[in-house]
Amino acid sequence: MKYLSSVFFLFISFLTFGQDVYDVEIEVRENSIVINNTAVSMIAEGNYKSAVRILEKVIVDDPSFHSAYLNYYRAGSNVDEAKDKVIETLRSGLKIFKEDDEMAYYLGNILQREKRLDEAIQAYSDAIAYSKINGEDYPLVWAYYFNRANCYLKSNQHAKAIPDYDYALILSPENADILTNRGFCHYKTNNNGKACADWQKASSLGSTTTSRYIQTYCQ
Repeated sequence: MKYLSSVFFLFISFLTFGQDVYDVEIEVRENSIVINNTAVSMIAEGNYKSAVRILEKVIVDDPSFHSAYLNYYRAGSNVDEAKDKVIETLRSGLKIFKEDDEMAYYLGNILQREKRLDEAIQAYSDAIAYSKINGEDYPLVWAYYFNRANCYLKSNQHAKAIPDYDYALILSPENADILTNRGFCHYKTNNNGKACADWQKASSLGSTTTSRYIQTYCQ
């Protein structure tokens, strides 16, 4: 997301593309930055619960502070009792930061970890749609497709997963993980030739996971 900001007297007016305008007092934003930086240090030290606690206050007091949402996801993903609140908060953030593909992607990630696969697929689909608007040059975009494909794989929708793995490989060539998972989906859709070709390529790129597939299915 790209940000434009201008200072007006004692307020900062924040506007992002697709985002509503919020007036934030300078002191509030400065405080948000300090607390967010403290939370980043806590996350680096594995003190996730404390980071969650202080970031929740930032998001309440300064709901247009983008970094707080992403760090809240990073911390809250590691705190079992916070995960439902993280999902709720990211969904609220997406109402403020409209068409934010990165935030939608993180929502998909935590939903996938919680095995809420249909909801995760929708979140990744939103991330993909937003990336078409914002630009696919962002380094994470390949993972939007990869993770949606992984959700299809986990829900036994192997044929649906393959086109997403195909596109992920366009954006991230020579990616052994994509090749490994696509190979599995080719195998499950009765295309052993393509499966073995993917696994052999993944193996040549350093994947150790594929060796047992090759030994079992490609001899």
